[in-house]
Amino acid sequence: MIWSGGMAWIADFPDPSNFYGPILGCAGAVPGGWNWAWYCNQELDQKAAEADAMTDPAKADERLALWRDIFVQIMDDAPWAPVFNEQRFTMKADRLGGPDAIFVDPVHIPVNYDVVYAKDAQ
Repeated sequence: MIWSGGMAWIADFPDPSNFYGPILGCAGAVPGGWNWAWYCNQELDQKAAEADAMTDPAKADERLALWRDIFVQIMDDAPWAPVFNEQRFTMKADRLGGPDAIFVDPVHIPVNYDVVYAKDAQ
């Protein structure tokens, strides 16, 4: 499988389900879907549904452990061969102001400078 399409897939929210459903789940392995490897493991789909059903904050560690197991099994199946894992950095000086989210959200890189300002500017 060759991945194309700009930056590929990024975590637009910090949860393991972000990667599974669209690009690894059976529902995405359809014409026009994002699961371009057409990978489908029904057992893992059931585990993913179980993990997503865990909404009690007291079970957060249990939920993450289940997701960890899911992704280890996916690595064993090897539906893709990862080429690289991009890391992006945004620098911010103390004198800059603006919403904190724009300095850490990868969707907004490069930073939207329309809402950034110098705190010491007149």
